[in-house]
Amino acid sequence: MARRMPPLERSFISAVDEALQLAQAGEKIRALSPSDSVARRELPIRRLEALYETAYLRIFLLWESFLEQSFLRYLCGYQSSLGPPTLLKPRFAKLADAHGAVLGKNDYVSWANHHRVVARSRNFITAGFHETVLNSNISRLEAFKSVRHRIAHQSGFALREFDNATVMLVGRRFPSSSPGKFLRHVEQPQPVPETWLQRIATELKSLAPQICP
Repeated sequence: MARRMPPLERSFISAVDEALQLAQAGEKIRALSPSDSVARRELPIRRLEALYETAYLRIFLLWESFLEQSFLRYLCGYQSSLGPPTLLKPRFAKLADAHGAVLGKNDYVSWANHHRVVARSRNFITAGFHETVLNSNISRLEAFKSVRHRIAHQSGFALREFDNATVMLVGRRFPSSSPGKFLRHVEQPQPVPETWLQRIATELKSLAPQICP
């Protein structure tokens, strides 16, 4: 009997919403605290921006885990509401076996690099959801990845890639190439103003059900 994919997309969306609350809590504390209060002194803008970076890193790590866990289950024959995937090789009996096949001789494979995830999908599945959904959004997803790398790495390459990403997404660079300033930036005009942290989270949450329909 075919196994149905567990609701990984719902778990992902719920966890992303929880991560967003970290930045939202910081904003509420700062907004509701008198200017001369301890809370306001202990939560200057630079620390609030750091909360945004922490929240974003958590969200992106959740995204990477979602991509991996859903992909491994497809390799084991789990099916979505649209039916089973068309595998290029016999399905694996266990997730550990699928994981070993994906790793090959490597100790680690990237789930942050969406081009590699697409190529990986093509090696195992014919027109899989990971391939089609990620390919349709590849430019923005790679920009989101560059924001993640700027938080996690301090290299000149990460800085340049981040600047390129914000130019593509917003049309400008941010002071000190700060991911916190970018993530807290509110895009105007919009029907409902939202920070870039919220906007990226919304986009990722919309893609998850397309990968696990």
